[in-house]
Amino acid sequence: MTLRVRCTVEGFNYSACGLAVGDSFELSVTGVTVPEGRAFCYFAITNAIAAVQPSLGADVPDAYLAARPLVMCPDTPEDLRMRVEVIDSLPPTGEPS
Repeated sequence: MTLRVRCTVEGFNYSACGLAVGDSFELSVTGVTVPEGRAFCYFAITNAIAAVQPSLGADVPDAYLAARPLVMCPDTPEDLRMRVEVIDSLPPTGEPS
């Protein structure tokens, strides 16, 4: 099994990319999923991947993911904060369980 997480915008000073509080995307070992018809800042996605990727191949959430960490976009003045939450597990093939 591998984990799937959702990264949801919790707040920011301003959004250079047009994001709103509540916008989200999902990460798993098989890739990134953005809700249909939506876009998401690839800088923010890249930072989230770097922060959670080592934990995604596990069967159960490690302490880091279980703590629902906040990850940031690298644009410091923007101060975009995203909450990471484990939403489910995927079988090793990447097909939904």
